[in-house]
Formats: sequence, C-alpha cells, structure tokens
Amino acid sequence: MSGPVRCLDSRTGLLALLTLGFGCPSEPEPVPAEPADLFTAEGWARVTDESVDLFADMRPDDAVCDDAGWFVDPFRRTFEVETDLCNYITAGQDTLVAIAPGDTVTVYGIHDVLTADAPAQGYLGLALDGQLVWELSVDIPADAADFEETFTLDHAVPVGTEAQFHVHNHGPNTWELVAVTVTPAS
Repeated sequence: MSGPVRCLDSRTGLLALLTLGFGCPSEPEPVPAEPADLFTAEGWARVTDESVDLFADMRPDDAVCDDAGWFVDPFRRTFEVETDLCNYITAGQDTLVAIAPGDTVTVYGIHDVLTADAPAQGYLGLALDGQLVWELSVDIPADAADFEETFTLDHAVPVGTEAQFHVHNHGPNTWELVAVTVTPAS
C-alpha cells in the first residue's frame, strides 16, 4: 500500500491500525474562546462637543466636569469617575477588536458606597457606532458593589469603531469601569 492512509470511517481506521500499526488522528479538542479587551483604561478621552455626545439629552442643568474628576486609577488600571468633581461625563475611544454577530460583550465595573442628599439614580451607558448597546441604572443610596453585565450583539462591529462610555449621578460617588471584554461566539 503506498501513500497516506485515508480515514474514511471507523472500520477503515481500525483496519489501518491493525495492518499498518497506526490509526487516524483524533479530532482536536475545541479551544475555549478567550475574551479580549475592547478598550484600554488609558484610551478614554472626554467628549466635550455636545453635538457628538450621544448622551447629551441626559445632561442636567447643573452638570459639571472638572478634569480632575476622571482618570485612570494607577493601582487597579481602571477608568475612574469621581462624581463630586465630575457629575456628568461622556468619554470616547475606538474599539480595539472586532465584534462579530453573536459575540458576547461583558462590562465589568465597581462603585463605592453611593450617597446623595435625596434618593437618586446613578446611570452608566455604552454606545457603539452611535447606538446605545448597554445601560445600567443604580438606585442611590446603595452599598458598594461590583457589577458584571453581559449582552450579545446581533451585528458586526469592526475594529476602530467609535465608542462612548457615559456616567452621571447626583452626589459624591465613585464609579470605576474595570473592563469591557468581547468573547467570540463558539
């Protein structure tokens, strides 16, 4: 018999194993999809032009945002907003990886104890290519908490797509965007 053994079915493979001393290669084990970062903490830049701020209709009359109120936490490498100095911010950056239909996007974050003079809500939102794709409202007052929110996109988003992340609330609170990751559909 000359040439490679072709594995057509289990009988052929067994025959080859018995007559030639080797068998068919096994099917490779599926590799679990690894999440990839959609953004970096350092990549966020404040959107100051209201005409391109996708969240501008949410801007309260008393909105203030001192640049000292948003920064990259040097220890945790997170995008942090201190709402006593910046109670309304939209920040933008371009996506670092592509998203295919069916991919899972996960938003990870934390907030410290949330306080305000009167009951209120904190709001976070994420828009991709001008479309709101995720939002979270948290009642204030609230204990410190982590959040992990997952959603699936039904359309493709190429690398370099404009994204906007938004935070607003009343009261002196701290919000941190830890990461936004994309896990390919299996």
